[in-house]
Amino acid sequence: MHKIKIDAAIERGIDFLVENQLDSGEFPTRVAVIPRMEGGRLYNSPFVTSFVLYSVKGLRHPKLDQMIQNALCFLQDEQEEGGIWRFHTKKNLYHKLQKLPPDLDDISVVSHILKTYGVHFDDNHDLISGNLDQEHRYLTWIGPSFANDVDCVVNANVLLYLGENDQHICTYINNAIRGDLPFSKWYFDKLFFYYIVSRAFENGITDLNINKDIIIDQVLRRQRNNGSFGNDLHSAFAMNILHNFNFAGNAIEKGTEYMADKQNTDGSWDIFGFCSAINAFYGSKALTTALALEALNKYLHMTV
Repeated sequence: MHKIKIDAAIERGIDFLVENQLDSGEFPTRVAVIPRMEGGRLYNSPFVTSFVLYSVKGLRHPKLDQMIQNALCFLQDEQEEGGIWRFHTKKNLYHKLQKLPPDLDDISVVSHILKTYGVHFDDNHDLISGNLDQEHRYLTWIGPSFANDVDCVVNANVLLYLGENDQHICTYINNAIRGDLPFSKWYFDKLFFYYIVSRAFENGITDLNINKDIIIDQVLRRQRNNGSFGNDLHSAFAMNILHNFNFAGNAIEKGTEYMADKQNTDGSWDIFGFCSAINAFYGSKALTTALALEALNKYLHMTV
């Protein structure tokens, strides 16, 4: 695929992110009753912002500098004492009602991003290491919870942040992949799970490479004749999974062509729900767009 076409798509995608970042530095999340996100409303959360920052860290563009700084300041401002973040922001109604306790998912993904960009935050290692079940797996929620759970995605994100090949956690995740077991209470599509595993592997969690062939095979089975892997979000996840596990094949070319052609005129890619809770789905155009940019940029580096 021609580099000029991809460069132009990346330029438009960056413009979309810059123009749609909120004044607070946050990238907007939406909540709706269906995964297609029709009729959704704004939901303030640090989660999507951490993913956008992860996806754009490999891009080099002057328009990103201030955008990144604003997003990092937003994440710093959302910190609670002890290096704690929640799925909702401090101005979210859920925070005022104290409906949701802190969770290791948000704590880990935000902490990893701040560490990656060299931004100081409160040490939270003891908080995380003490939140284990009897089988040495990380619990999702911090503090008393009537419905605490163990989740493969959450555990993979903790590994990403801590940067350690924890045998207990890696075995738990690998067994879920190999045995095709339930992987999450909160994330309903396996491509999200595989993406999280692949980026943990990309950042040094090498024990998660053991089922690479299974994951690649499952991803390739999702690809359609037009090069997509479903909707825009799923296609972006799939392309990044293949790149992160160093797959090189015709599926990459077809998928990249699809992603470049599917970009909207405003520079975005379409929204779709990435997680769900209590009959609600959460999605973000900024998230899909950032993931698409990540995949296109990795394609360029693969073909250099």
